[in-house]
Amino acid sequence: MQLEKELLKQKGREVLEKLLNVYTPSGEEARALSTFEKISRDLNLELKVTGTNSFFLGEGDILLASHLDTIQGFISPSFRGEEVLGRGAVDAKGPLTSMILATWIINEMGCKVQVGALSDEENKSAGARELISTGRKYSHIIVGEPTNTTHIAVEYRGLLRIGVKCRGEQEHSSSSTRNLFLQYAPKVIEVSRLPSDYGTPSIVPTIVRSGDSLNVTPGDFYVHFDIRYPYGISERELLSKISEAFPECGVDVTETMAPVKVSPSTYSVKSLMRALIRQGLKPTLVRKGGTSDMNLLSSITTSIATYGPGESKLEHTDFERITLDEIYIATLTYVYALEELCSKH
Repeated sequence: MQLEKELLKQKGREVLEKLLNVYTPSGEEARALSTFEKISRDLNLELKVTGTNSFFLGEGDILLASHLDTIQGFISPSFRGEEVLGRGAVDAKGPLTSMILATWIINEMGCKVQVGALSDEENKSAGARELISTGRKYSHIIVGEPTNTTHIAVEYRGLLRIGVKCRGEQEHSSSSTRNLFLQYAPKVIEVSRLPSDYGTPSIVPTIVRSGDSLNVTPGDFYVHFDIRYPYGISERELLSKISEAFPECGVDVTETMAPVKVSPSTYSVKSLMRALIRQGLKPTLVRKGGTSDMNLLSSITTSIATYGPGESKLEHTDFERITLDEIYIATLTYVYALEELCSKH
């Protein structure tokens, strides 16, 4: 199959527009069923729909895995020349589009590859967890997230979400001798740490609730901490820090995801690097401050990396946009990388 630039850019526009026209916030991915049925027919790729409404096209033991869900807030797709705007254009329907096209092309070439549009990545990664629970393994996985089109992510920080619940006696505000909020608010400030450098864990309070009456002191205090930490830091150490600050309160871990770090010599990383070099582009290896499905999917393969088109700084903003040229470059990158991985496999 000829990898003709204008043809692929036009195909990319068609697929991306279909995906962007369907509003799929986490938990509502089922809305895209008819869209994937059409893509399946158009590209001759067998469709499989899972219980969490993840969509898989094609079959093989090499997986291209992006996600279908977006954050809340639909932004209708629009076009400005070769630039495509809309909710999910960058995170992650742009990368998903390039992966779908690459899977179509490489399967036509005779290499069996599967692409997965996983559900719930912006929430608790139900799609990735469901895939892991099947016991299936893959020889190679490339995760599709925006990495500025020439960057390859080899490391993601871990995630620890903790809820702290404190209880105390209520008093009339005009004659109170103690105040639960004033007791624990300084402790929140004491343990919190905003994101600074990659190697230092960030401990960020995202929800704080206390009291429910205008003239009665609070009888309860709740704070939720979103903690991100790098490879090599102990989750137990972070939990102890919070527990020690709130010894009289209930401390519950609501979500956890271990950090991930892969070697630059991993097959998936090297194939992506060579695919970019083949196009005259300079690849850059990067570490990401957040988390992605790569943190989880690393458990079902020995060869994994993250790569995708689009500027990562536009994620979760109202200004998501991606160019058809970025879609084209990423499609070629996936195809060239898959050619190499297929030959090794």
